[in-house]
Amino acid sequence: MKKLVVVVSACMLMAVGSKAQGRLEAGFRFNPQFTAILNKEDADAGNELNPETHFTARSFGVGFMYNISNSIGLGADVLFSREGQAYSGYITGTSVNQEAYTAVIDKQTFLNNELVLGDYKALAELNYVKVPVMLSLGSDKSKKVFFSVLAGPQFNFLVNVAQEVNGKDLEYPYTNIEAKDLYKPVTYSGMLAIGGGLNVGPHLVLSARLRADYGFTDAEKKDVMISYLGTPSTRFYSTNRGAAHTLTGGLMIGLDIKI
Repeated sequence: MKKLVVVVSACMLMAVGSKAQGRLEAGFRFNPQFTAILNKEDADAGNELNPETHFTARSFGVGFMYNISNSIGLGADVLFSREGQAYSGYITGTSVNQEAYTAVIDKQTFLNNELVLGDYKALAELNYVKVPVMLSLGSDKSKKVFFSVLAGPQFNFLVNVAQEVNGKDLEYPYTNIEAKDLYKPVTYSGMLAIGGGLNVGPHLVLSARLRADYGFTDAEKKDVMISYLGTPSTRFYSTNRGAAHTLTGGLMIGLDIKI
């Protein structure tokens, strides 16, 4: 992760030091967002597991854009993103669906001696550093107001994971794993942002764009093995559980300085 920050910083410094003055924009990003983790088995689990909209998440960071012309640019952001999926449901006390996220809840509550019967709420929170690399197309950016579309691939680096049941963070005591081990350390997404900007002054740009990204790769590490108190390891996830894809959508606010 440190190497990534160094590389991005070096690119920005080289761009600042170039003779193409005025073509580089660098600034801050803030993005209140709703997030989800999409999985077919979770969606089909019925009253036992109900995925809910999770809008308390946010992302923020820095970004830069190199304007090839007044309407075309190349950019990249480095964002810290708190995202994931909230759940609610009803557990009757009989065996839960082993292909849905309720199997994760069942393992956690058993290991932590937290009996869950009846209604419950749960949260899978994933914290990423996300690096989108974008092509920008739009109207003339030298005008007072302009419009643009940004799109490109995104690289997601997992920082940590928290899993809650009824407001309590639960770990995996007496085992060889922690919550972060259940998810892949690096995933890949596509991102799209549509909006516009306002040239507040000769060197200051305020922008607002509707932004979304979708994970093309499975966020879960399906081959992870778990061992209880040194017993032989078994698969944590069911072999019948399908891919889990991350999704975020929000309003990205940017404040940039023209260099």
